[in-house]
Amino acid sequence: MAKNVAIGALPTDVVLYPGIKYVEGSTSYLSQALTYWALAEGRISLGEVYPSVEGLKVRWRIQSNYSEIVDEILKKGYTVFDNLKGNINLKTAFTDVEISDELKIAFEKVAEEFWERAHQLLKQWEEAEKSGNVNLLNKLGKYLRVLLPLAYAVEAYKRGELSREDIALAVIFAVLYDGSISKGEIRLYVGGPEKEEEPIMTHDHFTAFWLWALKELGLKPSALYPGRNEFHIVFRGDEMDNLMNAFTLALPKLYELSNALTEFADAFRIASGEVVRSKFGVDWAYDVKEESFLKKLNKIIAITEDYIRNNVTVDKRPLDTSGQRPKAVIRLKLGGEVVARINMYWTDKVLHAQFAGSREKAERLASILRALGSETKTKHTRRIGWVVWLTTDGIIAIRHDGWLKAVKSFVDELKDKKLISEDRYKQLVRDIEAGPNTVKFAGVEFSVNYDNKVLVSYNPRNEISKNTAVDALRARGLKEGVHFTVTERGGYEIRVADKSYAKAVGALAQSGLREKEHYAVDGKKHVIYVKKKNHKDAIINALKAAGLEEGKDFAVKGVRYVIRITYEGLREIQRMALNGDLEAEKFIRELDGVLRRRHGDDAVKKLIEVLTPVREEGALEIPLPVYDEKGNLIARIVDLRYEFVKDDQSVDQCAGEDCRLRIIVEYETQEEKRQLKMEWSWAKRQKKRSEKTVTYYYEKRAMVYLKNEVEVAVLKTLTGKAKKGKVYLFTNELNALRRFKPLKDAIDQWREEKPAAQHTQGQKAN
Repeated sequence: MAKNVAIGALPTDVVLYPGIKYVEGSTSYLSQALTYWALAEGRISLGEVYPSVEGLKVRWRIQSNYSEIVDEILKKGYTVFDNLKGNINLKTAFTDVEISDELKIAFEKVAEEFWERAHQLLKQWEEAEKSGNVNLLNKLGKYLRVLLPLAYAVEAYKRGELSREDIALAVIFAVLYDGSISKGEIRLYVGGPEKEEEPIMTHDHFTAFWLWALKELGLKPSALYPGRNEFHIVFRGDEMDNLMNAFTLALPKLYELSNALTEFADAFRIASGEVVRSKFGVDWAYDVKEESFLKKLNKIIAITEDYIRNNVTVDKRPLDTSGQRPKAVIRLKLGGEVVARINMYWTDKVLHAQFAGSREKAERLASILRALGSETKTKHTRRIGWVVWLTTDGIIAIRHDGWLKAVKSFVDELKDKKLISEDRYKQLVRDIEAGPNTVKFAGVEFSVNYDNKVLVSYNPRNEISKNTAVDALRARGLKEGVHFTVTERGGYEIRVADKSYAKAVGALAQSGLREKEHYAVDGKKHVIYVKKKNHKDAIINALKAAGLEEGKDFAVKGVRYVIRITYEGLREIQRMALNGDLEAEKFIRELDGVLRRRHGDDAVKKLIEVLTPVREEGALEIPLPVYDEKGNLIARIVDLRYEFVKDDQSVDQCAGEDCRLRIIVEYETQEEKRQLKMEWSWAKRQKKRSEKTVTYYYEKRAMVYLKNEVEVAVLKTLTGKAKKGKVYLFTNELNALRRFKPLKDAIDQWREEKPAAQHTQGQKAN
């Protein structure tokens, strides 16, 4: 994965000094800094701790000689880029990309002058190498770190040295370092060379080369938009689907990275907490899981899983009874490609599914099955290579209509051929329809039941499992006693060997411990019950004092623990989901699904009843304080209003393409009361498909011009956006505004009235 990280990070996130073969990077996210190890040979250091409006933040740094992988990419990339010089027309890079007329004219000029600038750049590089001008070499590194890795990636991909999975990972890391992710859109931000007054190339040239590289790699974007000091390369619609299809190849590595960072986060939280507690007496720990980088990684995983769920198709071949066991072949397809042929067997007792193939295909299939709801692992066997296998529980855990239909068809064929009993057939059908009764949160798998109330519980096998689960729930912000409870069931019992029972009872009678107060005995079962937990050690010590050995003469069976999420805990997880937490959103969705399938409408109504207060409350209310970057209170948001606008007139309600939503923010400072307005509208796009033209609509970005630092702070308080001048607001910002009670219903109403897609015959697409 190191090469993928380097290709993604060099053009976006680090500073390169090729004259001394040195690289440095800094970030406020430790999880991000850990990936820098692919670039450098040094160690991660703590740069500084600085205050922000979000509290104290840490700056992590890596400064070191760069790795052999970086050296290889730069050397090979230089040769490729030199050979490309003048041989490609960058105008072709944005011919099929949505771009404004003004921007298109500007980029045509950029494309015309690009290779002249490139020639100037390479000439200076050659002269600097000959003269040994280290300072100039380092200065030119700010251009070469962008151009050379992209040139290398294109050529290596064409030669087969890099796979489509490698390219997908490189793009993923570029987006993680300098991009944004939402359900319907991925953006890559392209900036210019750092701190250069008269640059040889600007962010315009870098963007043109990025567009060319992405197109050559088979990942053409949808649109290009200008930002303040950067360009936004946007993927949505069909181009987003194509990108997501590539991301599915990288899913095994993404799971591996996420698991490794999560494991590190848990260990680092405990270690940092102990250090701070011992030195300062403060109960505080550094939580890597709250970092934006790790959250973005998990968001990419989540939207890739969504793509799989929405796009995988399944077909089944007829039942084959020619072998030792009846079987059928089930094929999984993604993006029209067959990704796996799975053999489904009936063993006379259980269903069994098996795939055998290369390691890469097995790992990809395991990732796809995980996205569909079934946890499985790959395993290597000497006889048939890498395998993925599932038994009945794993098979029915896959909640995909096409898959379940294929499994049901297989079971029906078994019944028709009289290869399965009537009772077993009915049980399997019930299991297929109901699915598993578990949901997962914070890595803990909870059982779901309903008995006039929703019960979400976990039964740890031992105290270690209990403590691990409790720590995981606390790390996600849940409080014991409020959001979840931990109870003990059963108490301790001591099972005594028949030959030792009389001696054990006699020893307890002589020990000073009192029967019925400290312990109870069952003479038939030869069991001693401990009445209270704190009496256990005294009883065991009395038995050992009498010469009895634990494990030989007696065995201690511990208590059973039950961890249960309370209704307030469910509401807290719902709040997380409403604030964009994808794991919480998945938990609530799957909880609803389990209750619906296994327990019916009453259970679902009960869940809705439990969660409704949160869904209606909104996450935030006004008035709302506004702070500057130093933490000083500079304003208060006192009112949030909305208007529906049609034909430039405010109306009570409207719908369709011409209906706009205007948000009005009223805030006051010590001197005055002012307003800030934002307006969203619908944008139209047409695409030609076969003989038809499809017209569909999407939320058009809103634009607001922020004149001063107070307006910047007001908008940051509401949406997280924060910069002076022209600011574009997208779906994520509108979702952030939806958290406020005065706006929630209006935003939902406007979105519900979104114009429907239209299919017309024979029209020319724009």
